[in-house]
Amino acid sequence: MREDAVVTPGDGTLTITNPFGAVTVRGLPPRVASLLRELPGTLAGKDDLVARLVAAGGTDQEIALLLVTLDRLNPILVHAVDPLLRFVPVARDAVLRPPALDQGETVRLSRFALVRRSGGELVLESPLSRHRVTLTGDAMPLLAALGRAVMVKEAPEALSRLVAAGLAYPGDAEEADPALRTWDFHDLLFHGRSRSGRHDEPFGGTFRFLRELPPEPARKPAPTGPAVHLYRPSLEDVTATDPPFTTVLESRRSVREPAAAPPTIRRLGELLYRAAGVRRVSGPASGVPYETSGRPYPGGGAMHELELYLVVGRCAGLDPGAYYYDPFAHRLIALPAGARDADAMLAQAGAAAGGLVRPDVLITITARFRRMAWKYSGMAYATTLKNVGVLYQTLYLVATAMGMAPCALGGGDADLAARAFGLDWATESSVGEFLIGEAPHGTAGP
Repeated sequence: MREDAVVTPGDGTLTITNPFGAVTVRGLPPRVASLLRELPGTLAGKDDLVARLVAAGGTDQEIALLLVTLDRLNPILVHAVDPLLRFVPVARDAVLRPPALDQGETVRLSRFALVRRSGGELVLESPLSRHRVTLTGDAMPLLAALGRAVMVKEAPEALSRLVAAGLAYPGDAEEADPALRTWDFHDLLFHGRSRSGRHDEPFGGTFRFLRELPPEPARKPAPTGPAVHLYRPSLEDVTATDPPFTTVLESRRSVREPAAAPPTIRRLGELLYRAAGVRRVSGPASGVPYETSGRPYPGGGAMHELELYLVVGRCAGLDPGAYYYDPFAHRLIALPAGARDADAMLAQAGAAAGGLVRPDVLITITARFRRMAWKYSGMAYATTLKNVGVLYQTLYLVATAMGMAPCALGGGDADLAARAFGLDWATESSVGEFLIGEAPHGTAGP
């Protein structure tokens, strides 16, 4: 049984509390209850437990009750194939029932399985499995062989349990499964681990670094460099002159070929303020031990870890080059990016947009990863990507209302962006890209 399970006796009951909930068993004879109280953190097969019960004078009825109870506790029972593998359940519906495999069959490791260090152990995991397997050094030759195929007769107990856990498959069963063929390894892993249900790791707003690291401030220290203060529109005037919301929503398009005339710095300033300018800063406060900010787009926990950098190819009133957008002071700060890196970013963005034109302005969205991970466990990066999506939509809607040409991109070079903007890739790097120009007359598109 999992070592973190707690068995609590009651008045004629036995409650087993575990990370997935609690199981209460009633009416157990004292000898059966005594055996179950010894299980957390130990390994004992059913046959061993039955033998111990018989040795203590257990009856056939007590043996039957023990077996029924163990079956009910299957989701928290640890299974072992000594000295190779130990299968630890990590989900509330984990059940390990080894199939009957033909001795002449072959078994291969799942392409979604991975080996990593967890604490002081090596573990085998997969988003398809509801078990985590603790590995010993003796298990490594078997895993290496499973990269190709191993006949069942070579290690029948280990292979049948790996198949039962969804970590290995007989023959070509995995490749033949249409539900799995289209998944990339990293996508399925990310899907499985950034939501609860298939792992037992901490998840959600755990504030795991609350007592270890200070939270990053809402405002990133601005880089040094010449600053360009931007036009700040009157929101009352905007409200009076903008098209109706439904008109904006229904006419939103990705425009990959902007007008021949570039945007002006005034128009660019209005777009940035309306889509991303900071409206207020709050905190820290009770229950929210970090600074928050209010912006036109929502952000998980109001942390707003996203930052905007611009590479300008053409913009009337603004020199070409790289800039950081300071959303608090509503200004652009010139960055000493090399011309080659800036040109490479514009060229790559143009290719991502279909290679039709050279972009006027590329907005690169980066994330300060530590700010989000300070609060959230398991879902920090997934939340960042959702935040990118809502910022995309906000930029789209504001640009459409202004008659500009917006186009979100599906990917970019995070290493190139980090180099161009002087960032550390693991601390802050790009997670989204967006092009902006002026809309040609009669714009329509997909």
